[in-house]
Amino acid sequence: MVAYDLIVIGSGTAAQVAVSRIRAAGWSVAVIDHRPFGGTCALRGCDPKKMLVSGEEAISSRN
Repeated sequence: MVAYDLIVIGSGTAAQVAVSRIRAAGWSVAVIDHRPFGGTCALRGCDPKKMLVSGEEAISSRN
């Protein structure tokens, strides 16, 4: 059995920041998420939406 000092549920931006700080303090950390690593903002929310909106604006400005 593996022992961890902390288990983080979710792999979004906040979790990534927390894990990096906790690891820097010397703790062992496990990250658990049932979705792909990166969280909602990076994979399904903010960033993809910005790319789609920017692409649509570029296409619209050409017409």
